[in-house]
Amino acid sequence: MNLDLINLDGFESQKLKELETELNLIAHKTINLDHDSLVLQEDNLYFNFKKERALTPLEIDIQKGALGWRLARPQHETHLKKAIGKTERSLRILDATAGLLGDSMIMLALGHSVTAYEQSKILYTMLTNEITQLAETDSNLLNFRLINSNVCEANFNEKSFDIIYFDPMYPEDKASSARRSDLKKINSILEIEGLASDPESTFTYLRSIPKTKLIVKRPLKVDAFEGSINYQITGKSVRFDIYLN
Repeated sequence: MNLDLINLDGFESQKLKELETELNLIAHKTINLDHDSLVLQEDNLYFNFKKERALTPLEIDIQKGALGWRLARPQHETHLKKAIGKTERSLRILDATAGLLGDSMIMLALGHSVTAYEQSKILYTMLTNEITQLAETDSNLLNFRLINSNVCEANFNEKSFDIIYFDPMYPEDKASSARRSDLKKINSILEIEGLASDPESTFTYLRSIPKTKLIVKRPLKVDAFEGSINYQITGKSVRFDIYLN
């Protein structure tokens, strides 16, 4: 993996030592703009892309920005709530592709238990750092688990989860400008790690898990995956395709 680990704190912390071990990297003290870099500063992590990628840094701050606004109002997530369905109990939900954890955090705020899979070691490291800090004040995170693996390598059965949630990476030309920027950043990180997104194969695998409700989030005008959709929940720009396995 062609990546620099940068320590801007000026001292060697326990967190820095853990990062060096997890990523098998030795930290540097200055950012080289010709290299991709994972940067540690004041206990926070951000990703600095090399200048030829022409991307702004990727920072994960779950409680700020658009996601923070949504998390303060989870009951307003009417389409996602309809997709999940009415329930008097907390459901066990698998988020097959964690990404930047937007919908995972909303489902958690709605009172459900969420297990999210993320194949990228870099994204997993950044997300874990953010979640660890938030867990000190957010008791909802006791019901959240993040796993660094491709979901297709897991072994699930009909009793593993009540709902499987799949938000495959949008075609960039179908995404909003903000989401398009995030997609480019995530794709660049996957490229750095030699990973690839394969939505069709992932869908086929998730569809094979028996007796489980599968929710697939899609841009409104993008074709559905092959297979019989039981019903759809449609919003202004996205829809949820529901498959009852």
